[in-house]
Amino acid sequence: MYFLDTTFIVGLFVSNDQWHPQAIEIYKRIKNHRLVISKLVIAETVTVLKNKLPTKDIREIYQNIPHLFEVIDDSELYDGAMIEFVKYDSQISFFDSMYVHIMREKNISEIASFDSDFDRVNGIFRLH
Repeated sequence: MYFLDTTFIVGLFVSNDQWHPQAIEIYKRIKNHRLVISKLVIAETVTVLKNKLPTKDIREIYQNIPHLFEVIDDSELYDGAMIEFVKYDSQISFFDSMYVHIMREKNISEIASFDSDFDRVNGIFRLH
């Protein structure tokens, strides 16, 4: 099982993104496993995509995400994310703190991400 963060998803769907070739290669290796994201990943991804793609393309990606990945409802996990945020003394963003908390809650140790901040987190292995 792998958690996917926004940098990976953007790289996967945006052909001119700097991470696109690496995202495609990683996806080929992991596509037959459980690929997990959260609703917050979707929100962050749509926000990042607004500067990269036309709205109609973003809508299509948004509509397809639940068919491609397992989406976790993270609405009850914000307090735990704040604990992670404080633990790392703001060295990782609140978004990343949420993703770390979800991964700990779901016993996921691997994340597909191009965000090196995850390298600071003990027990998390980053595919990049």
